[in-house]
Amino acid sequence: MTEWWNALNLDLQIFYAIGVLSTLVILIQAILMLFGGDADGGDFNVSDPSGMHDAAEHSGGAQLLSVRTVTAFFVGFGWTGAIFLKRGWSLESSLLFAFLVGSFFMTIVFYLMKTFYNLRDSGNINYRNAVGKIGSVYIPIPPNQSGPGQIEILIQGRVSFVDAFTNASQKLPGQTRVKVLDLIDSRTLLVESLSTLSTKEE
Repeated sequence: MTEWWNALNLDLQIFYAIGVLSTLVILIQAILMLFGGDADGGDFNVSDPSGMHDAAEHSGGAQLLSVRTVTAFFVGFGWTGAIFLKRGWSLESSLLFAFLVGSFFMTIVFYLMKTFYNLRDSGNINYRNAVGKIGSVYIPIPPNQSGPGQIEILIQGRVSFVDAFTNASQKLPGQTRVKVLDLIDSRTLLVESLSTLSTKEE
């Protein structure tokens, strides 16, 4: 094993090290989840425009940058780079494909975790408790109830990602602060931007 490792050039050693270490982290995360631990308590959001929750509450929802998604990126990055470099590809080409595959792995894990959290929340949360609360737009919401978007909001002490419509005549872009006006159905909210509500009150 030592001879095999020493025979590799530095670039291959780095790719293999990234692949092996990140795979070990993935396995540890899986074991922790199996026994009820939370291996992803370190989720963090790129921005927190609403200022309504802290890092301790972020484990209630999937984030694009988290322990799991970043680890998944390095699994794809490390092994892909090693494979292509081993096949004689240039370092630049290997890095490019490693980055693309790593990004793909990260995106897949993000959506899997998002689905998991939504399924977990659906049986526990009474979305009526969201009425009157403030959240922020996560996925842009089309105008005039022409289609659903999604908001990030704190309900019953946990961050949830909930489908939402608006009666506004203009699209509500990402990170817009909104207030929940009503429920459209048991898991869909009607929202309006805080700026619009403030204008109406004046």
